[in-house]
Amino acid sequence: MQLNLKSVFSQKWAMRCFSCSLFLIFTLCANSVFALSEPISDVRVIIDVSGSMKKNDPKNLRAPALRMLVGLMPPEAKSGVWTFGKYVNMQVKHGKVTAAWKNRAMQESKKIHSRGLYTNIEEALKRTTQGWEKPNRKERRHLILLTDGMVDISKNAADNEASRKRILNNIVPKLKKAGVTLHTIALSANADKKLMAALAGMTDGWYEAVDNAEDLQRVFLHIFEKSTNVDSVPLDDNRFSIDKSIKDMTVLVFRKPGDSETKLVTPDKKIWSYKKHPAAVKWHHDTGYDLISSKDPQVGQWLINAAIDPDNRVMVVTNLKLATGNLPNNIMYGDSLSLTAKLIQKGKTVTQERLLKLVNFNVYKHAMTEQPAAHHVAGNTEEHNNSTQSGLAMLDDGNGADRLAKDGVYSVVFNTDQTSGDVSLTIQAKSPAFEREVRHIVKVHATPADLDITQQADGQFKLEVAPRMELLVPHTVSIQVTLPDGSKKTLQQNDDDKWQVLLAKELSGQRVTVTLVGTRVNDKPFHAAFDKILEVATPGEQQHLSLETPATPPPPPVVDEAVLPVPVEEKAEAVSVESAEGEKDTDKDEQGFNWLSTMMVIIYANILILTFGGIGYLVWRKRKAKLAVEQEEMDL
Repeated sequence: MQLNLKSVFSQKWAMRCFSCSLFLIFTLCANSVFALSEPISDVRVIIDVSGSMKKNDPKNLRAPALRMLVGLMPPEAKSGVWTFGKYVNMQVKHGKVTAAWKNRAMQESKKIHSRGLYTNIEEALKRTTQGWEKPNRKERRHLILLTDGMVDISKNAADNEASRKRILNNIVPKLKKAGVTLHTIALSANADKKLMAALAGMTDGWYEAVDNAEDLQRVFLHIFEKSTNVDSVPLDDNRFSIDKSIKDMTVLVFRKPGDSETKLVTPDKKIWSYKKHPAAVKWHHDTGYDLISSKDPQVGQWLINAAIDPDNRVMVVTNLKLATGNLPNNIMYGDSLSLTAKLIQKGKTVTQERLLKLVNFNVYKHAMTEQPAAHHVAGNTEEHNNSTQSGLAMLDDGNGADRLAKDGVYSVVFNTDQTSGDVSLTIQAKSPAFEREVRHIVKVHATPADLDITQQADGQFKLEVAPRMELLVPHTVSIQVTLPDGSKKTLQQNDDDKWQVLLAKELSGQRVTVTLVGTRVNDKPFHAAFDKILEVATPGEQQHLSLETPATPPPPPVVDEAVLPVPVEEKAEAVSVESAEGEKDTDKDEQGFNWLSTMMVIIYANILILTFGGIGYLVWRKRKAKLAVEQEEMDL
């Protein structure tokens, strides 16, 4: 009997070891889930105050553009503002965005000037990114740089060039490694546009060339939408709908010279204006725009009584959010984007069929074309596309782009048919009870490099290839040219970020193949070959060509994206926005389902099970053998 008791005890002890291992595994799994939370936006702004701004921004329109950015900043974000010329000054102390921070920033915006000497971009990037030395998943880091000049730290051109190279080769790679997205605005034709494009492209940021300071407000708006996770509701003919889950709304209305006074019409037909509105409403009237904020806005249909503008916005604070996956700012012609969207309520992915069956998720694509020169606004372009009425349906059926059916994450594959330029994507979730949308502009690049062919005085051909630094990481680039006889020559890099080679004059009129290999800024490998004929119109002249990507993009994955969801009938019973709050959600967290993290957890779990299980089994076997010996001794 004593032996049986010991055997039972040893088995229980082994099971306890196994249970402890399972508890440890559960703890690891739980930590991996609960550690995932919505990152906080940290948006830092750098504004050039060099003397050349007197010419390029004579009305000092940097100030109202900054005030608009400050007014839109969500309360949970962090931000700071710096100005720079020769020296770098913290204009608005970096910190959490509060009412006091906004008031201080509004006052400090009035101190923006154009008296600085030099344009020390290198020092500005160093000073403003302190604390960003290492990556942090809890932060969404964005840096906005506005300048109208070149790198200018001294009267010595060699010093300026050395500073420029340090920015490209040292500072920007570190920022990318730390998870910083750098957005750049080049104000004036004298700005180093190539550098600004490279700084943005290397960190998958947004680059905008602006010839008129009056365009800054709209550019700041688009960059703000890329830098923060702010919810919006759709605008249709200046009408928008507010549902009961919305606790705060901010309406941005752009005005052009000669436009009438902006007014808001409430659901109960009351009319608000800058001069007459409730005391609790904050109405900021500034150069070119109105910014109206209201807490606990009335539920129902609102109307903006003003000129319709594609950049008008209604941003809201709500516990029912539309979240999208990470959207790139730069793509190459032929790339396919996998777009995802989901609704989040109180930090949980909404999966209740009762709510989702009445919601349509769609992506609307707008090819953007420039307005006439007299009314051109950089980034504010008229949108023309026949797809605006149909869109692409996002589905949650587990097919094609969608990984898992009925997990609340809706997906679709987007393939651009536009070879180059900006494409506006609008992701919408609509139901009879609520509407949400996210807007994002993507820049499509047609070519990874430019090719110049020059026939020199001695008849030789000089090939110069300039890779686009906003698409390819410079130090990874390798370029070869294959001659008609099959031999190859490697292009050598010069000091001007170009690769060049000399070819014999006997090759005139013959076809050569330029092979470009490197790594894209999104860390994906790139390899492409381009056939070109060696010829110029007149000896000594230069032929400028683009190394364009294939004319036909790769076929998209088979996705039932053309089939749109059946429109919800008006007589269908509308589900209350709050109805999902009382229901038990599944074990989805705010970040959605992460296959990689899940697979890693499963692998670690199996390793731990085998390890602790093996240890428990060995201990049990040893204990059993010892008991057997004791039993033999007792039998003797």
